[in-house]
Amino acid sequence: KLTQNWGLGLLANNWQISGIYRWMSDTPYPVTFSVPNVSAGNLTGSDNNNNARVVVSCDPGKGWSGDPYAQFDTSCFAPPQTGSDGTESARYFLHGPPVDNLDLSIGKGFQLGKAARIDVRLDLFNALNHTQFTGVNANVAFASLTDSTVTNSAVDASGNVVRNQGFGSITGVRPPRTLQLTTRISF
Repeated sequence: KLTQNWGLGLLANNWQISGIYRWMSDTPYPVTFSVPNVSAGNLTGSDNNNNARVVVSCDPGKGWSGDPYAQFDTSCFAPPQTGSDGTESARYFLHGPPVDNLDLSIGKGFQLGKAARIDVRLDLFNALNHTQFTGVNANVAFASLTDSTVTNSAVDASGNVVRNQGFGSITGVRPPRTLQLTTRISF
């Protein structure tokens, strides 16, 4: 009976578990644009591209979603026109994908006689192995100033993916689950 209790104690006692859960909104980002053969000077009379901004015609969404090829509604944008003063849209109105992460640590200590001890710990970073997006392609290319057709869209009119990192799509992901095993012997 003593052997059974000792074995059960060895298995069940001295466990430690700790963790941290983080959900953070990401930073806001602007939508930038390009139009063939058109420079900032053509639109604003200045070489400073900070003044001209895309025209927002509807609600593009929050700037992130679960679809890696459609982080926002790309049909809501049109090119600025000659004489733009930068009031067509806010500078930062979309937010990047949030961080949704759980890191865990599980450890157990074993006494080895009276003078020695061994501690084993397993760290799990991104323990739930969520796919977490990091960047969004927010640079829209228009056909011309008078044609607001987006020429670098990630999907075509039927919803088929035509560019993996086109306008409105994800450009990166955070690391997947990572494990780290550590052992410490004290004597």
